[in-house]
Amino acid sequence: MSVKTWKERQKEQRRDDILDIAEELFFKKGYDDISMRDIAKEGGLGKSTLYFYFDSKEALFFAIVLRGTRILSAMIKDAVKKEKTNLKKLSAFKEAYNNFTEKYPGYYWAYNYFQSGRFDIKNMLDMGYAKEIRTQVKQYSTTHTASFGQISPINQYLIEIIELRREIFAIVYDSIEEGISEGTFRQDINPAETAVMLTVIAEGVQNIQPDLVRILENYGINHEKFKSDSRKFIGYILLNK
Repeated sequence: MSVKTWKERQKEQRRDDILDIAEELFFKKGYDDISMRDIAKEGGLGKSTLYFYFDSKEALFFAIVLRGTRILSAMIKDAVKKEKTNLKKLSAFKEAYNNFTEKYPGYYWAYNYFQSGRFDIKNMLDMGYAKEIRTQVKQYSTTHTASFGQISPINQYLIEIIELRREIFAIVYDSIEEGISEGTFRQDINPAETAVMLTVIAEGVQNIQPDLVRILENYGINHEKFKSDSRKFIGYILLNK
């Protein structure tokens, strides 16, 4: 192994160690109650060392969200590819999402917080989602040790998160479109609109507000039954009967 390669691996390991420390703090105390100083102190690092790897708290948090999104994407792709019918593929998508939220609650929280409105994602995308940037990111997005050149840290993480989300959306969209073409699904539904609806359902079912949980419980419906019924509801929406 060359000295350069060894140094790059050391650098990547240090970066991952910082992410591990930041994850633990964010997952335990939330985003707003943690500072870069807290992360540096917890890791026994100087602030200059921390800023060498991550130039802002936002960039660090987005890197953590990207970690979680990669896991979610892999779980969904793995679950869907095992199924033969389009309805089962959609059910597998939703089940994989459920499994992700249960197995990785910290990443699920970060994923939701990322989308909560706390960050001006739309403006970031408008400023940084140019075609040439998108092309560069696609070239490196499958490599964990990617070098993104002059792309800002915030944009490099944000763009890959959005690309992974679009890949997940495409899985749902393609299953719906194929189901319509083969006659299994209703002909009067729009694949894009339905895919968005199903994505919203998958995300929302896991994040029910406490007052709605209480209403369901008053009718004898616990969260597990609600999740199961929501899967059946997808079939009612889609199937050509």
